[in-house]
Amino acid sequence: MAAALPALDPDLLREVLECPICLETYNQEQLRPKLLQCGHTVCRQCLEKLLANTINGVRCPFCSRVSRMSSISQLADNLTVLKILDCASSCTTAGALMCKSCRNRLPRQYCLDCGTVLCDLCKGEGHQQQGHTVQPIRVAAEQRRKDLGGKLASLREAMDHIQKKRAAIDSLTKNMRVKYRAVQQEYTRAELRLQEELGRQRRAFAASMAEVEKLNSQILEEQTYLLNLAEVQVVSRCDYLTMQVKQSDIALLEDGGVRDEEELDLRSSLDLPTLIKLQDPELVTTEHPEALDVAQLTTKPCTVNTDEDEGLLEFGVGTMCRAAGAVGDLYRDIDIVMPVDEVCASPGSFKSKSMDEGGPSSPGDARAGSGPQHCQFVKKMGCKGNLPGMFNLPVSICVTSQGEVLVADRGNYRIQIFNRKGFQREIRRNPSSIDNFVLSFLGADLPNLIPLSIAITPQGLIGVTDNYDNSVKVYTTDGHCVACHKNQLIKPWGIAAMPSGQFVVSDVEGGKLWCLAVDRNVGVVNYNRLCSAVRPKFVTCDAAGTVYFTQGLGLNIENRHNEHHLEGGFSIGSVGTDGQLGKQLSHFFSETEDFRCITGMCVDANGDLLVTDSGRKEILQFPKEGGFNVLIQEGLTCPVGVAVTQKGQLMVLDCWDHCVKVYTYLQRRRSSTC
Repeated sequence: MAAALPALDPDLLREVLECPICLETYNQEQLRPKLLQCGHTVCRQCLEKLLANTINGVRCPFCSRVSRMSSISQLADNLTVLKILDCASSCTTAGALMCKSCRNRLPRQYCLDCGTVLCDLCKGEGHQQQGHTVQPIRVAAEQRRKDLGGKLASLREAMDHIQKKRAAIDSLTKNMRVKYRAVQQEYTRAELRLQEELGRQRRAFAASMAEVEKLNSQILEEQTYLLNLAEVQVVSRCDYLTMQVKQSDIALLEDGGVRDEEELDLRSSLDLPTLIKLQDPELVTTEHPEALDVAQLTTKPCTVNTDEDEGLLEFGVGTMCRAAGAVGDLYRDIDIVMPVDEVCASPGSFKSKSMDEGGPSSPGDARAGSGPQHCQFVKKMGCKGNLPGMFNLPVSICVTSQGEVLVADRGNYRIQIFNRKGFQREIRRNPSSIDNFVLSFLGADLPNLIPLSIAITPQGLIGVTDNYDNSVKVYTTDGHCVACHKNQLIKPWGIAAMPSGQFVVSDVEGGKLWCLAVDRNVGVVNYNRLCSAVRPKFVTCDAAGTVYFTQGLGLNIENRHNEHHLEGGFSIGSVGTDGQLGKQLSHFFSETEDFRCITGMCVDANGDLLVTDSGRKEILQFPKEGGFNVLIQEGLTCPVGVAVTQKGQLMVLDCWDHCVKVYTYLQRRRSSTC
């Protein structure tokens, strides 16, 4: 859209189009503008009067220079003024500044009854004679400004009233969120008590079953032992008879007569088991007349007056704060690596708005193959401060394959590294000898590391874009700087680590994406331009090496601190390792949804793109198949970074809350097609 033309100043136009002697507007006839030899312009009528009083020349009344001439026709016309007069008759912009009655003179008066601007001649002819009220334009304009100023003051009062109402509603919303978490905490405790009771019953049932099994095993072992004895007797008798059969005829008859009398009745002598008494287990279930309920949610009406002071607005603050403290204690005891199967849907969980649930979508959008995703809040890490584990306006986050979390703490001029046990170490730029001299001379600790974005390679090299000297620095995990690169970089901002071990750096003012190859013993060994883009700022990379980058300038209208590092992107582009551009996500990624201020990105294990939008205060997911999901809709004030761990956690960096918020993240299961 073309920029609007600036408005013409009536005073400047009057100075150009009016004769400075008679103060009449120039025209094409008697008041034709004539150009003196000194450069000043006077109308023809005034020159004739001046020439009548002099001989062979006219003295300029402004600079006293004499223009030699014998006739007015010897002077040239001021063609510029004549051209302006011609344009004023046809151009609506310039014509609007002329008298509304004659349209030949510049106006000096304003008729309050007609609402038109008039020249001095038209003022008396058609308006004052009819009894209209006519005032000078400047006086009428000042009166109009006063009236508009009064209206503007009333509108500002109304705006202040609206802002107070909004603040009251925001405070009420925060209090209700605390109440929601307290109710969810009570539900969780009731569910844990029920699970403990079920566990005790399960252990008692298992003990009873073991006792029955032990008793039956003893009886069966005794009967098995008796059978083994009978089997030995039968086998021994069989061997004896077999030996008798093999004897000669005479010996067999002689022994047979003697031994037949000694024949045993095996059936009567052997004690074989006939009846076995065992314990037959049966399960007798306890019938419940109704379905088992852990708890029920009830509500009661509550009326809040938003016109009262803020102190009266926070109803039940003491109870809610205690409930919030209990919730914080519970989250403190939960391990960060909590299995996702233990997540249960509750009224306080963060809901997901996705296209699969009937959300807004365009006809051409591809829907995700899996169901809706739920990201439930787990814990909050850090608070505002400068001690280890505290943050001051953090701007970037990344996660290593071992589960370590790196945070760029911009306000404290450092990079903090956390493991599962908590704070581990920090990285600060070591000042050089010149820096030491400056610090000692000024007596102050000047910031010499202002991180904007961080990334870590699979080899353990940490890349940082430094706003202090507009460079890219590479550190080891123990804080040793191995490289510092500034060549051909104007304003490096985003940085990402590729699977190959290279870094991708975005130059927001240079409009380029660069690839840097770094060796921990040599430094930067190679760098080349990957592609060009429009103000690329934030970058990320997937497992295949595809680089996603933001383009344009998206502003967060709620940027209360006017921080330039919170300015985000407007759209998202992608580029492959060969420099070929891939798919794009425009500003309007749906018919009814758009980006407002993209401040961070990452890619999960499935290749789905996760985006933080500080303007929307949401975390968005863009699956590879198409479409989008809104993972987190509330609970964030200014998200500026996101990362996914291998254990199924979503780490969201909240700049204005000065903390890292941890959520459960259920990655999509890909459906197999026949």
